[in-house]
Amino acid sequence: MSLLVPQTFWDRLSLLHDSLATGECWNDVDSIAVPIDPPSEDAAFTKSSAFFIHLFGLELHDSLAMLCKGALHVLATDEKCAMLKALQEEGQSAGLKFQLHRVCKDNHESTHAILAKLVKSQAGRKIGCLEKIQFQSTLALALNKAIQSAGAECIDVTSVLGMALSVKDGHALATFRKAAVVTHKILKHSFVRLLEDAFDQAKSITHEEIATHVDECCEHPSKVNIKSPQGHYESCYFPIVQSGGKYDIRPSASTNGETLSDDVIIISLGVRYNFHCANMARTFFVDPVESVRLNYSILLELRRECLAVMLAGRCVGSVAETANRFIRQRCPHLLKFLPKNFGFGLGLDFRESSLIMNAKNQRKFAQNMVFNLAIGFHDLELTDMQKADAQGSIRKLSKYSMLIADTVLIQVGCTGYLHIFLNHNIFSLATSPPIL
Repeated sequence: MSLLVPQTFWDRLSLLHDSLATGECWNDVDSIAVPIDPPSEDAAFTKSSAFFIHLFGLELHDSLAMLCKGALHVLATDEKCAMLKALQEEGQSAGLKFQLHRVCKDNHESTHAILAKLVKSQAGRKIGCLEKIQFQSTLALALNKAIQSAGAECIDVTSVLGMALSVKDGHALATFRKAAVVTHKILKHSFVRLLEDAFDQAKSITHEEIATHVDECCEHPSKVNIKSPQGHYESCYFPIVQSGGKYDIRPSASTNGETLSDDVIIISLGVRYNFHCANMARTFFVDPVESVRLNYSILLELRRECLAVMLAGRCVGSVAETANRFIRQRCPHLLKFLPKNFGFGLGLDFRESSLIMNAKNQRKFAQNMVFNLAIGFHDLELTDMQKADAQGSIRKLSKYSMLIADTVLIQVGCTGYLHIFLNHNIFSLATSPPIL
């Protein structure tokens, strides 16, 4: 990763500053203060990391940014300040300053003095903070002390910041597209080929072994002939492979060590490219019986209905409402198999908690937001009568699930896609390869 070009930095800073200055949706705060802890192997990706990557292109560990009306202040080491000076000198924005403050790790008194002065003279009475994160850095502790000493109020803006970062610019969308295309290619050229080899050659392979191979391809796309510098790609999560009657279509599902079964197979994977996330899930069927084919065709219809309402200006909750209404009218017996959530916003955070697509979410889709649309049925019943003419392992199933997930770009008047879809036709691996 490298520092953003100056124009992109200033464009993003100006948008964030103007949003804060108008007070729109920011809980009437006068400023926002975002520290970031030193690097740690077990540290989770946080909204703080997202803020720094969005603004600078790098996490800038062990630093602090304070956005006030008229200025962005950054407290960082000499080395980081020297690097950021290029942004300070090469770009500009009318009425907006970018000021650097050098801090020394061993000089706590100087750090406290800088922060005390900034909070007292620049931050105002209400300071937006990320209160859901337990920061441990010296800068974060000094910030808390400065806020208390000034008698200022700390207001949580975690969800507000998430919404502010959810609308992507051209630079971010280009990065999302690369993540989405690679996700598709890995599913097509890694997972599908493993699936075909396993069944065509009667190989015994576990879900975990398949997921491990797919995960390695996510980390090293050159394994599927994708040319890219080392370290730019990584998995958003360990790929999820399921078959044999045990299914979980929630994002929190995990891969078990059981042997792959030639019946109903679900694969979910996500690729992060330069911190921008894409996600995809597909369901594969081996010799499906008629009831399975029918339910899958209904799922595809449902997906089209949901995509049709994912438009700028529409309510995020309209996806869940549309799904429930469509199933209630079309085939009410399937209503109990629908999930409560139909996906979520994607970004630097894999899952933006403010943009969960459930019936309760009244936030609005905006142009150039990116979402993971996940449509599925969980634990559908497969009766003996429905399996009367079944062949292969599907005869052993009493329940099965199906899932389709895609990376979707929100636009005005139409929905865009960030990757090339696999053909959704149901196929029989026993007689022919999947149509891709």
